[in-house]
Amino acid sequence: MSHVLLVTVPNNRESPEKTFAAVQNVVTASSYSTMSKVEVPNLVVGTLDTLMSLADELGKIGTVIENVVRKVERQYLEMAGPKPESLRIQDVTVEAYLQRFQWDFAQYQQQGRQLGELVSQIQAMAGKVDEDLKTLNTSYMDKTVALAAAKRKKVINLTTSDLEDFLTQADMTRIDVLDTEHLLTVFVVVPASLEQEFLDGYGNIGESIAAYGGPDWRTSTSRVGENDGKYGAALERTAVTGSPVVPGSAVKVAREADQVMYAITVLKGHYQAGVIVDDVYTNGNFVDYVEPLKQAFREKRFIVRDIVFDATKAGGVDGVIQQAEHEMNQVRNAALRWCRAHFGEVYGGWMHLKLVQAFVESVLRYGLPVDFVTFLVVPNPKVEKEVRTRLTNVVLQLRPELQMKKLLLSDEEEDGEGGDDSDTLPYVCLKFAVIGASA
Repeated sequence: MSHVLLVTVPNNRESPEKTFAAVQNVVTASSYSTMSKVEVPNLVVGTLDTLMSLADELGKIGTVIENVVRKVERQYLEMAGPKPESLRIQDVTVEAYLQRFQWDFAQYQQQGRQLGELVSQIQAMAGKVDEDLKTLNTSYMDKTVALAAAKRKKVINLTTSDLEDFLTQADMTRIDVLDTEHLLTVFVVVPASLEQEFLDGYGNIGESIAAYGGPDWRTSTSRVGENDGKYGAALERTAVTGSPVVPGSAVKVAREADQVMYAITVLKGHYQAGVIVDDVYTNGNFVDYVEPLKQAFREKRFIVRDIVFDATKAGGVDGVIQQAEHEMNQVRNAALRWCRAHFGEVYGGWMHLKLVQAFVESVLRYGLPVDFVTFLVVPNPKVEKEVRTRLTNVVLQLRPELQMKKLLLSDEEEDGEGGDDSDTLPYVCLKFAVIGASA
């Protein structure tokens, strides 16, 4: 099943059943095509101006809603895998739904309602489905991107990878991580080829950074901060310097490929002494050791990393990948359920819109009172051209007074998607593709 024809034929003072039977006998004979009669409810005709205005808009609206149907189907197929279950409408296949299609009075109450109101209801429903689909697709894409990013982290780099990607809580408990007023623990990433060089000399790196000279005010606390040349800011604290690294503090933390990571403890810095001038005390400044030390290590090809570790994210990159896969599958399964549920909703709305369009064009074509039979033709794709020729012939036999407003389309036009313009035939015929049919 590739296309369906929604056709209306005037009854010519015959009963709808007799007209349908006459057409069916001719169209389905030896053509491997099926026909099913559609009961059209008593729709409100309205004024001629309203019908003409609506006829101009229904084709455009139908295209928009058809696109929503296709979007839902495409989203479902992209997520469902290589052998997806067929989408269903009201728990039946698309083919079965079309062959048994009837007006849904519970969903689309037509009694006393103008056709424009019904069309607006269908538009609003399809618009909401489209917006919800966009939100769902965005959520799924976010989870897909997160999973891809997690998989990229599978290649660990001790310099750039998050600590949680390769360290566990157990690894961290083996390290005495300090962050006090004076001491700080940091990680140092060392090329494996320079590991021994690091171990031999890390305690001497940055020997000019830490100031170990300065006044000892413990013996003269009453003169703290006094600028007398012996105490306070005038005293040169950098007269004695050394490395801020605590000797013997290195602990191996991790090894990955050609890199090794150690934890070391360093001095944070020192405070410059304050000074009293004219009985006004001015606070001293804090001299940082950490940033200059990072530069000194970098010159040796060692990279200092601050310790930023979230225990809730620990477990290694494999745990992150598993979590990302779990979250993506959750969104995917929810999206599949949503597509199955809303495909039928928007497909049904699309079919009801087609029926409204056929009704409007039939009233404009055949006039009042409303007296025509409506049916769906499912032609075999191999003989579709023959089916439509038979349909035209039988209608002209039943209603010879109907004159075609235009010449029949050429063979090339009839083979195309847009080859069923109702204005070119003596009857109303809307051709549309079958979306979501079983493979």
